[in-house]
Amino acid sequence: MKTCRVSPRLPITFCLSIFLLVGADDPTAGKDRKQDDSVAPHETFTHEQRDHWAFQPPKRNQLPKVKNDAWVKNPIDRFILAGLEEVGYQPALEIDKVGLIRRVTYDLTGLPPSREEVDAFLKDDRPDAYERVVDRLLASPRFGERWAQHWLDLAHYADSNGFELDAERPDAWRYRDWVVKAFNDDMPYDEFATLQLAGDELRPGDHAALIATGFARSGPREVVGGNVDPKVRRQSELTEIAGTVGSVYLGLTLACTRCHDHKFDPLPTTDYYRLQSVFAAAEYEEVPIASEEEKKAQAAIEKEIDAKLKPLKDKLHALESPYRTKLREMKRAKLSAIEREALDTPEDKRTPAQKKIAGGANMLMNVAWEEVAALVKSNLDDFAERERLKRAIFDIERTRPRPPAHAMALIDKNAEAPETHVLRRGDVKRLGPKVAPRPPGILLASQPADAFSAEIPKRENSTGRRLAFARWLTRADNPLTARVIVNRLWHHHFGRGIVSTPGDFGARGEPPTHPELLDRLALELIDQGWHLKPIHRLMVTSAAYRQASDVKTYAKQDPENTLLWRMNRRRLDAEGIRDSLLAVSGELNDAMGGPGVLPPIEKEVEDLIFTEAEVVDLWPETLDPREHLRRSLYLFRKRNVRYPLFEAFDVPDMQNPCPARNTSTHALQPLMLLNSEFALDRAKSFAARVFRESGSTSSSRLDLAWRLVLCRAPTARETDLAQSFLASQAELLRAREPKTLIVPSFVPSDLSFAEAA
Repeated sequence: MKTCRVSPRLPITFCLSIFLLVGADDPTAGKDRKQDDSVAPHETFTHEQRDHWAFQPPKRNQLPKVKNDAWVKNPIDRFILAGLEEVGYQPALEIDKVGLIRRVTYDLTGLPPSREEVDAFLKDDRPDAYERVVDRLLASPRFGERWAQHWLDLAHYADSNGFELDAERPDAWRYRDWVVKAFNDDMPYDEFATLQLAGDELRPGDHAALIATGFARSGPREVVGGNVDPKVRRQSELTEIAGTVGSVYLGLTLACTRCHDHKFDPLPTTDYYRLQSVFAAAEYEEVPIASEEEKKAQAAIEKEIDAKLKPLKDKLHALESPYRTKLREMKRAKLSAIEREALDTPEDKRTPAQKKIAGGANMLMNVAWEEVAALVKSNLDDFAERERLKRAIFDIERTRPRPPAHAMALIDKNAEAPETHVLRRGDVKRLGPKVAPRPPGILLASQPADAFSAEIPKRENSTGRRLAFARWLTRADNPLTARVIVNRLWHHHFGRGIVSTPGDFGARGEPPTHPELLDRLALELIDQGWHLKPIHRLMVTSAAYRQASDVKTYAKQDPENTLLWRMNRRRLDAEGIRDSLLAVSGELNDAMGGPGVLPPIEKEVEDLIFTEAEVVDLWPETLDPREHLRRSLYLFRKRNVRYPLFEAFDVPDMQNPCPARNTSTHALQPLMLLNSEFALDRAKSFAARVFRESGSTSSSRLDLAWRLVLCRAPTARETDLAQSFLASQAELLRAREPKTLIVPSFVPSDLSFAEAA
């Protein structure tokens, strides 16, 4: 972004006046003004703006001719190799088979390959052995889990609302599970997009389609703040939707046009509000989808729980009543004589002034739970009994079933939509000209005149606007939709997109390194009926994907590896790290779906973040400890409290769509893996697995440990170093007093810890 340079010679008051006057084109700024009922004119664009590569439909180019045909495994390689040969580069050699199966298994499933899978691949000498591995991984249910996480980053999905209250969204997880199933079923991307934007209009009455519209509900939302103007709240919702749709599906920074025309792209403010108009009639709605049988079963369980709680709550009330009475009397004694007189006067005989005074006095006499708790502590017996009752009540409350199922949906409630006006400077009180629903004009400029009709047919209880927009979005001649999604796939497989700014295909975004290849992939997606799995397969079976990464041949000439003369090295993401620890320790619970799991977090973190609350646990761990070992995708995503391991390894903050995660390196990361309770527990479980599944010698244990973690046997040097380490640890243990030795539970009972080492 360009910055405003202010001369140091100008008086500071003059500089301030300049900044204050920016945007003050309307003398009624900040005040209610007369509504502008004019209609915004159609936008015009220059030839230069129209000619930007991303605003032209993809072109079907001929495959380039290359010299080294033997290297080519599929059409992708011709485009990569042609770029390399043009500058005289040679591609890197193919990675070894162990490295290849680890790479593709992590990429497609987010998990390491098992010993059995590695051994089977190493023994398979068939020419298509690798392609068979790819097909197996694409068919695995783990595939949907892995790629759902990438999509949820874009949707900035979480299980809570964010902001001050950060309340739970009880049914948000249904959208997450819908995404997993869609990827596993290889739902065509055009259908995938349409259902998320207009599932209720495409398939009325379909519960799954309603759940799909949760895409537009996945971002943060302010649900408190009673003094917020409803118009401001509604505008915040539309702002969230428009910015997300523009970024995720079109790869454009449309959010920049809310207050002014885009500084660099041909995206006027009118286009921003035309897109908002598409969603003008759509409302956030919790639509009941539970069956009558489910509702009756849930009510019966609730009744049983209430019956169990009643005697405990009665005892707690009886115990606290004397303390509450004493506190009220103490507060009453501090009231003025006028306030006490007003309280003593019967309600039906109070004067208007006394009613007001009595109301204020009652507020002053309210007794908070903190005050009761502090006073009860003066009696140790009562305090102990109160704590016992609180814990008993809480333990029963935790067994309550979840509320009857709802779809966290975005739906039109009727066939009429409110008018949409351009908001000057984004202010809901400064209404500009009216606009009608329509996609960005610069994209329509390259399409036929009927690509998006201004006459949108209304549907029963629906405007039909979102469905019309989704139909336009998934047209084969849309310049951006197919390009954007195949670039996202490339980004996740190769570590860098063909367009390295996957969220910005505009003028300020990076141009594609291989534009013909990007177009070829976009058209291939459309030719494949918008199915994504064939595109995944094409990418990961290419020779370009199979290159080694540990080479530096052209590092000085092409430090960013834009020509892809080797494979980019990538660090595992946070979820991959956690899931790998669980997988190699043998603990991973591969159950799929369901409400988010709250695993244990370090007490220091909980104490730092949460304040004490009465009979409330702000991080109520999931009761079943096996659930704590679920895949990271299924952990509860709380916006204001990120799981510590995820925080350390760059999980996004879920406040905005995240097209590409940051990759940082800092001291907290190794400390987390060395000292966190989660990592230590996994290390113990891993050791137990090694003892359980290996032979009785240290060599066999080392061999198994290496094969579980690195999918290969240790080298001679690694074996020597490991044996030396074990010997030194055994010597240290023998030097201790026997009675001080703590033998871990994973060591067989017939061995001492020193002998095991």
